Amino acid sequence: MTAQTLTAFLDGLEQVAHAASTVEETYRREAAERFEVLAKERAYGFRRLNLMRSVVNAIAGSKDEDEAIVRGSAAFLQEVGWSSITEAQQEALEHFHPVIRAAWQVVESEDPEASFAKIGEELKGFEDWFGGARQSAFLSVLDREVVELPLVEVC
Repeated sequence: MTAQTLTAFLDGLEQVAHAASTVEETYRREAAERFEVLAKERAYGFRRLNLMRSVVNAIAGSKDEDEAIVRGSAAFLQEVGWSSITEAQQEALEHFHPVIRAAWQVVESEDPEASFAKIGEELKGFEDWFGGARQSAFLSVLDREVVELPLVEVC
């Protein structure tokens, strides 16, 4: 083998190494993007659960649908952290009322399992409306800034 042949051989190995590096970086980027999607789905799933748990617990002792709407609305507002309601927030709350009504109908129903799907449909409809009207996912309203506190040792 001549020096040129060895250089050509090394050039070939370098091309293979760079190609592998490119494939690895592409995979890492795609995996990171997928991880973000999954993390968002998980976070939104728990936010949805916590919101509906609060609403359902709030309406549980209601005597009628009107009281359920009032109690469910209060739970909704507390869960999303809206203390002083703007016009846009009032509109969102009013669009959430069908979700509360559907949950109340489950409480009143003789066959509650048949009504569970209605709650999901109304919740999806609300989230779709909010996304279209506000150009962002409703569940992003529930984003909470995590404040990192310094670690302090106590002796």
